Amino acid sequence: MSNDVLISVIVPVYNGEKYLAACLRSILTQCHDNLELIVVDDGSTDATPSILEDFACHDRRVIHLFTDHGGAAAARNTALAEARGEWVMFVDADDEMLSSCLLKAVSDLSASGVDVVTFETSSDPADLVAARSSELLPRHRCVADRTPCEQLRQVLDPGYLSSRIVDESFNTVWNKAYRRKVVLQSNSQFQVGIHLGEDLLFNLDFARASTTGSHLSLLGYYYRRDNSTSVTKRFIPGKHDELMLVNDALRQFASELNSTVLEAAADYIRAKNSVSSTRDLHHRQCPFPLREKLAAAEHYRSSVARVNSNGLGPVPRAFAAAYNLIGYRSLFLLTGLLAAVDRRKRAG
Repeated sequence: MSNDVLISVIVPVYNGEKYLAACLRSILTQCHDNLELIVVDDGSTDATPSILEDFACHDRRVIHLFTDHGGAAAARNTALAEARGEWVMFVDADDEMLSSCLLKAVSDLSASGVDVVTFETSSDPADLVAARSSELLPRHRCVADRTPCEQLRQVLDPGYLSSRIVDESFNTVWNKAYRRKVVLQSNSQFQVGIHLGEDLLFNLDFARASTTGSHLSLLGYYYRRDNSTSVTKRFIPGKHDELMLVNDALRQFASELNSTVLEAAADYIRAKNSVSSTRDLHHRQCPFPLREKLAAAEHYRSSVARVNSNGLGPVPRAFAAAYNLIGYRSLFLLTGLLAAVDRRKRAG
């Protein structure tokens, strides 16, 4: 019976008092209640410890762990060592599960032999409002049994993977449920010291050991984009080097599969990372003088000399064509204009 399936949900948190309670409630109110919620407090100095203590006192499914402040990767590894579920899922402490049926839908796939399950995500606040309203519905109206599920696909199929690399859904762990025995077989761990792209490195290790995957047409996860403390919202001096390191691993993975379309997908992501790093030079926290910014922009652009987009869709091909034509100075000016427009939108 799927109701007997234990699911481990892992939440690393550091100073997450603003959103943590809502995050934990969205997990504990799932209609599939056979779960263990492993929350790792990564050395928080705000009200996070007291929030976790309160949840743990009122719900025995909450496992509260403490670590010194070593980052999300180390916190997740600590939780993985404690997990006992058939499935493992990851939730960021500022995000929420949107559908109360998500765990039920995952557990229903346990007998299928599938190794990894993906599901729909959203960053639209309107979807979060709708999900919270749906919590008022009786539990017997759970729609998990009626959730469409794609046929099983080979995880290492280049055609299956390339589109997920391009749309970056392969790059994250919070939009997936992993069969824990495969996590153990693959020795998948989060690389400590990597702050951008550690999810992708985990997924590469997992993919090498997994066989089949499937996708649930269920809007299951809310990814919060308005959290100013997120690493994606801050200027990180070593960002470009980390992204290139992670992309090197992705290119190696594509080479192992001897797939030109996966290599093209990896090149496309590499160029996007170069553009993102250039745009970050216009961040208000960036301390570099103009001369150093231009030197950095030249370095970023030269790290991805040309993009080969053969086999990809029209949007990546158009991006690659534009990228291949533009020099570092023009790219620096263009990203500056885009950053200014974005700041005005947020201000107004």
